[in-house]
Amino acid sequence: MSKYKYLRGSFEAIEFHITKNGQYVTTCIINVSLLLAGIKVFHCNNGEDISLSSEQQLEILEYLQAERKKITDSFSIKTYEGWLQSGLSFYEYCFPGDEVDETIVDNFVNEVPPVTLGLSCTQIGEAYSMEPDKDGRYRTTYMTFHRIGNKRWIYDGLCFKDSTENRVDKPYKLFCFEKLIEEVQSTVNYPSPKGNGLLRG
Repeated sequence: MSKYKYLRGSFEAIEFHITKNGQYVTTCIINVSLLLAGIKVFHCNNGEDISLSSEQQLEILEYLQAERKKITDSFSIKTYEGWLQSGLSFYEYCFPGDEVDETIVDNFVNEVPPVTLGLSCTQIGEAYSMEPDKDGRYRTTYMTFHRIGNKRWIYDGLCFKDSTENRVDKPYKLFCFEKLIEEVQSTVNYPSPKGNGLLRG
């Protein structure tokens, strides 16, 4: 299997070529949404299907994770335009503590009436989850931003109303992605140093 190519956008995918005895055989496209849903069989351009081994699945997932990180780490300020171009969900693109442009905040305010709308703090009105507070009572969390200057905002994470303390360690999509990597890692039989199998880089 040759190196992969990351295809980002509304259809997030991984492309790779299959070779046999050094000769090109076909190209396969791995639909990321299907991969993350646990699908292991994908159609190739020659009409045949490929069934990913655990080693291939892990290699592709780790490659995908690295490519996404390149995108999210390439912005000192997360912009609305950058978010759209990334092809990622908001929770895959922005992380608590990231500086975001005002257009991102305005986008959410215009989509969903905010539960908190002030000069220094804005919380989007669509609840994300229920989390326990210090007294063990479950309370609703909201996507939260606070202002640090003229048109400058920090994304605080998923916080209780009137708070800027993040309460969700990993949003659902990120949690599922990392959980899948852990599950696949547990099924991989790594070769010995003298082996000829697939080695992780």
